[in-house]
Amino acid sequence: MRTGPGKNGYYVLEGLNSFATAYFFNYVLQRLRRESGFSDMDTLLLCVLHGFLYIPGSVYGGKFGQRFGYFRSLHVGFGGQFAGVVLAGLVPAAWAQVAGVAIWTTSMCFVWPMLEALVSEHESKERLPDRVGIYNVTWAATAAVGVFAGGTLYKVLGAASLYWLPALVHLGQWVALPGLARKHDR
Repeated sequence: MRTGPGKNGYYVLEGLNSFATAYFFNYVLQRLRRESGFSDMDTLLLCVLHGFLYIPGSVYGGKFGQRFGYFRSLHVGFGGQFAGVVLAGLVPAAWAQVAGVAIWTTSMCFVWPMLEALVSEHESKERLPDRVGIYNVTWAATAAVGVFAGGTLYKVLGAASLYWLPALVHLGQWVALPGLARKHDR
C-alpha cells in the first residue's frame, strides 16, 4: 500500500496528534489521582466529560471543517489543543486540569475528522479503504507508543513533560499547517 507523496504529511500530523493525545490524556488522569486526590468516581466523571464533549464536538468539528475549510479547522484544533495543555500545565489546581482537558478535548474534535477527510479526499473507490486503513493503523500504533513509552518519558523527562511535550507537538503541528495547505492547494 503506497501512501503517495500528497498524503504523507497528514499521516505524520495524525501520528503526532495520536501520540500526544495518548500521552497527555492517560497520564493526566493518573496525575490527578495521585496529586489532586481524584477518586475512582472523579476520574470516571472526567472521562464521561471527555466523551460527552467529544461525541457532539466531532460532529460540529466536521461541519465546521466543511463550511470553513479543513485547514482553518486544523488551525483551530491544534491551537486549542495547545491552549488546553498549556492551561493545565501552568495552573496546577484540579479545576484548571479539568478545564484544560475540556478545552483540549473540544479542540481535538476540529482535528481528527479533518485529517481523515484529507487522507480520503479525491480517492478512488479502490484506494479509499487503503487510505483509511493507513490512517487507522497510524492512529493506533502511535497511540500505543504514547501509552507504552509514556511512563518512561514521564520518568526521564520529568512530570512537567506531561504538558510541555504535547504542547510542543501541537504547536509544531500548527506551525506546519501553512506549508501543507500550500501543497494541498497545488
